[in-house]
Amino acid sequence: MHGVYGRILNPTAENAAREGSGAAIKGKERARPVIGLLNNSKLNVSFFLETVEGLLRKEGYETFNTTKPRTAAPCPDIDLLAERCDFVINAVSE
Repeated sequence: MHGVYGRILNPTAENAAREGSGAAIKGKERARPVIGLLNNSKLNVSFFLETVEGLLRKEGYETFNTTKPRTAAPCPDIDLLAERCDFVINAVSE
């Protein structure tokens, strides 16, 4: 995998964290991280993410929402999520 996709979508496990792996984004000037909420279009995900978003906003976090057009399709906004968000919650539900 190349670039951002290798860091975000690589599901392989490692025994120890690599130094300089890019897992944590540092240097962004904001009081709280921006949390991305990725809806995979399955049943009940919207309800779950709305609840999570409400809790995050009560704590003062900014959120960014996006929805995949189809469950099995890649996320067309993956680059935008990587650019705008410090963390992303990828919700999968039935």
